[in-house]
Amino acid sequence: MLNLLNNKVFMSVANTANGDVNSATRFYYNQKNGVVTATYSGGFVVKGSIIGKMLDEYNFEICYQHLTVAGELKAGHCKSKISLLDNDVIKIDETWKFLTGDQAEGTSELVEVVLN
Repeated sequence: MLNLLNNKVFMSVANTANGDVNSATRFYYNQKNGVVTATYSGGFVVKGSIIGKMLDEYNFEICYQHLTVAGELKAGHCKSKISLLDNDVIKIDETWKFLTGDQAEGTSELVEVVLN
C-alpha cells in the first residue's frame, strides 16, 4: 500500500460554513501502511487529533476530535478521497459529520502545503 499521506502537511481550501476548520488550520498527517494519524490546529481549533484507516490506495475514513477556541469539545467521523493535482500535490475531499452537539454534516477540501 502506498503511504501517500506520510509526513504531509495540509491546509483547508474549502469547508461548509458549519465546520470549525478554515484556511488557518494546518493538518500534520502520518501514514504507516493502512493506519492514518494526524494532529491539527489553527483558526477556530485549539488542538485536534485524527485516527483512521485506509480503505484502498486513495480512500480512507477517520474519526476526529478537537477543542475549539470557544471551549467546545467536538468529535466526528469523516470519509476522505485522495486525488493528485499538478506536480503530484495531494488534495483530499472530505465528507464529514459531527457525532457530538448538533451532529452537523458537511464537506471540506484540503490541499497539501508544499514547502520549497
